[in-house]
Amino acid sequence: MPIRQNVGNLDFVYTLSPVAARIWALLDGTRTVEAVIETISTEYDVTRETAQADAEELLSDLAGVSLITQLP
Repeated sequence: MPIRQNVGNLDFVYTLSPVAARIWALLDGTRTVEAVIETISTEYDVTRETAQADAEELLSDLAGVSLITQLP
């Protein structure tokens, strides 16, 4: 997905893996991070710890490029 400037500027393209894309889809403003982690853990049959580590890394990356912000 383009994140800066215009669609043709490949310096600002952020690519998501299938799991990351699923987490992105779950970040709809109604679910808590805990709910997203539980969903990923169940859907991908991974431990909660693995899902949490992966989600936290992705969320940190997304916040770092201003694609997400934490709701109050």
